[in-house]
Amino acid sequence: MEIPWRLVTPADYTELLPLLHDADEDDERIRSLVTDGHHTSYAWWQEGKMVGAVVMRWEEECGEVEYIAVGEQLRGHGHGTAMLAQIVTEARRRGVRSIIVGTDNTALGTIGFYQKAGFRMDHVRPDFFSYIHPPIVNDGILLRDMLILRYTLA
Repeated sequence: MEIPWRLVTPADYTELLPLLHDADEDDERIRSLVTDGHHTSYAWWQEGKMVGAVVMRWEEECGEVEYIAVGEQLRGHGHGTAMLAQIVTEARRRGVRSIIVGTDNTALGTIGFYQKAGFRMDHVRPDFFSYIHPPIVNDGILLRDMLILRYTLA
């Protein structure tokens, strides 16, 4: 599945907010990332509606998915997989060697999603979420660590 996408300028970042709230509830943190000049934002459209968004930090050797989100009612239908495939294509076009993405240690479905898309476990940022108070427990698992997964381009 290929979904039409386009760049979103920093001035138009507010159109990304409704989708990106699933990735981060802090509007100021989202705004600072998508307007800092170091990140590139993309939006995917279907039938005139935004269905997904990705915010990337492109470096010479490695790109990083800062945010990725698909509309809630569209999840599980291949949109996220298609978006990641287009990001991988863009990484190849840019000559990037790998892409990393971070997710929390309790996001078991998200971890599986990335692994199915070809990402592999790379490393752990221990106690990354220690600033969250009170602590969050999801499915009996304490939210603590950031898991970093990597997609290596051939």
